[in-house]
Amino acid sequence: MRVTLIRHAEAGDDAPRDEARALTVRGRDDARRLGRALHRRGVDFSLMVTSPLVRAVQTAEIVAAAIKHDDRILVSDLLVPEGAVSRVVAFLKSAARGVTPAPSIALVAHEPILSAVAAALIGKPRHPPLRKAEALRVRFDATLEGKGSLRWRVDSRGRRERL
Repeated sequence: MRVTLIRHAEAGDDAPRDEARALTVRGRDDARRLGRALHRRGVDFSLMVTSPLVRAVQTAEIVAAAIKHDDRILVSDLLVPEGAVSRVVAFLKSAARGVTPAPSIALVAHEPILSAVAAALIGKPRHPPLRKAEALRVRFDATLEGKGSLRWRVDSRGRRERL
């Protein structure tokens, strides 16, 4: 099973509520570049899940278009910034059951939930925060038992770092 954690791109400060903050022009460009970088590497997802906050939904839609992901994108309150990591891990276990071949799931969200999920998946107490418009791939067996391994990190400039 592969899980790709994607942090939303840059958002503006012009909305009355944090949940309504939309991507800036630069944020949309960065999300598009990240999507193209993932597409060049042959990344695809059997499932994309996003936080309900506008900036995450917009990032997910732009990345999905770039990688030609035709399925719908699931919007979930599990991925709000202060969400419960244990609930995200339980969701991933449930999503992996009975899926053949092994699923590839994208979670598009925020900090601090993404770095906390990364830490839980690799069995570490902490993981550094993801930068905006950055993707981090974790691979592990489909049962989510044991520790996953970090595979790579890609940013909006297309730079890929093997981990």
